[in-house]
Amino acid sequence: MSGTIKTKDVKILWSRGAGRCSMKECRRKLTMDSSKETESYALGEMCHIIGETNSDKSPRGISSMPEEDRNNYSNLILLCSHHHTEIDKNINDWPIEILHQVKDEHELWVEETLSQKTITPAELVYSNIIDNINIKLQLDLYNWFMSNAVRNVIYNNFIDAADYFEERLIAIDWPNTNVELEKSIINLMKSFTDYITHYLKYSSPQEPGFKYYREDTTYKKIFPNPDYHTISDRNQLWIKKNFFLLQKFVYFLNLFVKEVRKDFNPFFHLERGKFLIVDEYGMYGGGEPYLLLPKINDINNHLDTINSEINEFEEKNADYI
Repeated sequence: MSGTIKTKDVKILWSRGAGRCSMKECRRKLTMDSSKETESYALGEMCHIIGETNSDKSPRGISSMPEEDRNNYSNLILLCSHHHTEIDKNINDWPIEILHQVKDEHELWVEETLSQKTITPAELVYSNIIDNINIKLQLDLYNWFMSNAVRNVIYNNFIDAADYFEERLIAIDWPNTNVELEKSIINLMKSFTDYITHYLKYSSPQEPGFKYYREDTTYKKIFPNPDYHTISDRNQLWIKKNFFLLQKFVYFLNLFVKEVRKDFNPFFHLERGKFLIVDEYGMYGGGEPYLLLPKINDINNHLDTINSEINEFEEKNADYI
């Protein structure tokens, strides 16, 4: 659930609720990090007023509200874990209308009673950037992306994401209030555009429908082709570099996620933990599936070696660049 609630909605909910349980008899101070739980602070939970899915298995789930709207701020209420459990186990005692009333009364109490710091314009800028990255990279579908990427198959929407990042890197007017977050965003966007730019060098759109790009293998259809082995060697170098540029992107993706969890949304893809290179087909592991958490020093060393090999190849075979 937490990965699909937008960072902006998380920020607004916690800000307007002053980080407290919305129940009048409770209003206990909450923390977003269970490791910080103490006698005076409980782990806060973002509860759906109308259930997340349109099903009787989801508390208060049967509703005309579209499922894509159910993770918005307007359908969330901040509660301690005790009261979250209570309202979901006793849905007849806590219907939708009552929960909206509880939320409204609590936020009014916060506004009138507490000198709560409201969400700033800079925080909204950061939140929107974070949410757009999450959407453009389809991080909820990361396993699907990775399964294709290690086989050198990239769908058009990720090509479009690289174009979007390239424009954003030029156009964003940074607030400069969170330097580490900004640095992680820039590195993430740049590493992804570098990966896609290189990927497009020797790939082509594939039928039917041209929905994805993969290695351009038209040279294999030419017979006889005296340049077959030269082009094949060129493409093998291209594939090797793809793999390490993919690793570099994943490395910076993990740094970005770490910064988001630290300052904006501790629940951001929390269930996943770290993003990994998942080579389930053994494309780069000698036929054996394996998992890899990329390390930047290893990546850079491999890229230096591959770039040297590519430069040497290009000097000898200028016609195939």
